[in-house]
Amino acid sequence: MEHSFFDDFDSYSIEEQQEQINKALGVTEFKTPFSWISPEKIAVQPIYFNNPIQQKRSITTVPFAWKVTQRICIEGDLDYALSQVNDALSSDVDCIHFLVNEQTNNFGELIDIIKNSAVSFLFIFKEIPSHKVLSQLHGLRNIESAVDFYGQYAQQANWKLSAEEMHERWFSFMESNADTPLFINVSLYANAGANIVQQIAFALSHLNAYLSLLEERAIAFPSSIHVQLSQGTNYFFELAKLASFRSLAEMMIKEYSSMPELIITAEPLQRNKTTTDYNVNILRTTTEMMSAVLGGANRVMNHPYDLRFNPPNAFGDRIARNQLHLLKHESYFDRLPNVMEGSYYVENLQHEMKDKAWSLFLEIEQNGGWLRALESNTLQSDIEHSRGEEDERFSKEELILVGTNKFASPSSLNAKVKTVEDRVENKKDLFRPLETHYLS
Repeated sequence: MEHSFFDDFDSYSIEEQQEQINKALGVTEFKTPFSWISPEKIAVQPIYFNNPIQQKRSITTVPFAWKVTQRICIEGDLDYALSQVNDALSSDVDCIHFLVNEQTNNFGELIDIIKNSAVSFLFIFKEIPSHKVLSQLHGLRNIESAVDFYGQYAQQANWKLSAEEMHERWFSFMESNADTPLFINVSLYANAGANIVQQIAFALSHLNAYLSLLEERAIAFPSSIHVQLSQGTNYFFELAKLASFRSLAEMMIKEYSSMPELIITAEPLQRNKTTTDYNVNILRTTTEMMSAVLGGANRVMNHPYDLRFNPPNAFGDRIARNQLHLLKHESYFDRLPNVMEGSYYVENLQHEMKDKAWSLFLEIEQNGGWLRALESNTLQSDIEHSRGEEDERFSKEELILVGTNKFASPSSLNAKVKTVEDRVENKKDLFRPLETHYLS
């Protein structure tokens, strides 16, 4: 029989290990100073042991082949967007996500660039695109078009047209474009201030609202579902969040007797980015992207460190790309096994998050689903409560943003926040819109 390395070590019971740890800490039992309660009401213990019951519940496998992705905004003038595309392609990105403004209706030279490129392109439209716009992209093998009209509704607090007409346009969009993926942008919940359990539950409900529409209309399910979500800096919680969402989403999708590919694009949280000592944003986005990779994102899309206060610029884009290249090509984050397996702490976090998020999701569905929760301001009230608690912890320095509310340098530059395009307010709000709220 082959000799195991572990045969050379004595085996200790959980009680014996607990006794040794207590002795080292100088206590007879673990009390409050050695544990804490997260904003999601998850009790974090100082130590974790193997739990045979939890081991029976599967842990999501990490996709190895995650793709370096860049976001590029397309607005009226294509010139700068074209220069961004050329820079990205010359820098070995794997994917480009275009965020297309509603006024854009001519892609011009961009089509020629796409035809000659081997990378993947996803066009994310702010509004449901017209046939004229889509015809320019028709037949290109490496391109997908998508729109989250519910996400736009949540942010604008009103329909651009009537609710019935917007739904009909979306149905037509999905029916007439066979290769169109279902796309949802659930970063809006995290940036509005939702805690991690709320983010998972609201994302599931958001997705289920679309799946229900497809089923009711008897529209064939797409071959892929794209979910874009934000990663914050609570490293292990964020790692477990992404894995928990994937596990629950795949379980929910199976209930529709369909199994499209679930593609998760992770991006940095905006809420915690600062203008004071703003270079620290690079450190924040690095850990956020690390948790995205280890949590199982298929695509990882970094943001420039100066996104909040500078217009798009080549230097900011280059630094953002280089962070991902360092993780992938120099730190070999594309070759790691599933690091969650065997980490009792992360496994425990994932199981608790899944239980709490699923319960909240079921509560939303039992009360009428995502759309009713949004229009009744139920989602907003839950988020506002969580955001208020987080703001209070930030003001008390219980939640630290280095260089802002702790260890701020007297000579630290405080950049001017750039002007952000205002929300369309030509109609009366039907509910409280979901907007980004910064900590500082």
